[in-house]
Amino acid sequence: MYSNAQKEAVGIRVVATFVREPWACGWQEYEARNDNGIDGVVIMRKGQRETGGLVFVQVKCGGNGYRQDQQQHPDKVGVSLGSGYLKKHKNRWRAVNGPCVIVFIDDAVDKKNPPAWWADLKSEDTYSKTNSGLLLIPKGQRFGSHTKGDFHRLCGSGPIDKTLPVITAGRSDLIIPTSNQTMHQAARGFYKQWSIDAYASPTGNPCIGPVLVNRVGWRHITGQSRLRERQFQSLTLLGIAKRMVNELDDVEMLGRASVEALSGGDQKVTDHLGLRANVIFPHRHQAVIQVVLRRERVITRSASAPPQQKVWFLSVYELRRGVKQE
Repeated sequence: MYSNAQKEAVGIRVVATFVREPWACGWQEYEARNDNGIDGVVIMRKGQRETGGLVFVQVKCGGNGYRQDQQQHPDKVGVSLGSGYLKKHKNRWRAVNGPCVIVFIDDAVDKKNPPAWWADLKSEDTYSKTNSGLLLIPKGQRFGSHTKGDFHRLCGSGPIDKTLPVITAGRSDLIIPTSNQTMHQAARGFYKQWSIDAYASPTGNPCIGPVLVNRVGWRHITGQSRLRERQFQSLTLLGIAKRMVNELDDVEMLGRASVEALSGGDQKVTDHLGLRANVIFPHRHQAVIQVVLRRERVITRSASAPPQQKVWFLSVYELRRGVKQE
């Protein structure tokens, strides 16, 4: 009979094997068992490129201990964790900056190659409506080589233009220089005030939380490597950028991420996020505007909580006009 430690090792082995081998993705296990409800993080890749997607994973193994199928749910695997455990961890799973899933492994069926299933811990459908201590996982959601695509979809694939949110800009959203100002001076004044506002009220974006507005973004927008006309366009859109950062909750991952190995086995993941909207202007035709944010997350092996993140405002520009802006 397996001990709890052995069952835990089997569960981690199953998840890590699929993630590292057929998926060719990264797996960062939390070394310390700190009962924070997360056992590891999947670093998503396409080919050899990191996408920036992170999926936080709670692993449970033990067919004789956890599995409790229900007659009224013949198409679901029942995983009994207890009402106290779920009450304690549910808000933690919801608060994680990214998808959070459970992978359940039933070692009672086969100890060498046990079947496994997964479910989204941020979805209310995963929680039983009649048993406060039970999770319900669709039997069709087997965890294996094919699950990589499901995890990519959890991370988000980005919106298309016709489904984008609409922002109606008012005159107060425009950067309008006074008679004795240049556009650069007017935009600089607006940016400084936005930075003060963001620091005083760090609620930030409704999806990803606080967004730093500082010289990182200003230096990028006004950098010498950018054409003057591109700088000018970004400066005129700063008022729209502020509204998009504060209002939009649909975030798209842009390009590839970089993963840097730190001391002690820690990893830093740096990627870029996009906020996109159809903006209706009072003085010109509507356009698709994109805000770019830079995000850094450090994954530690011994963390007592999921990795924290820092997000900076980086740029804003109009899509579909001329050549690629950034």
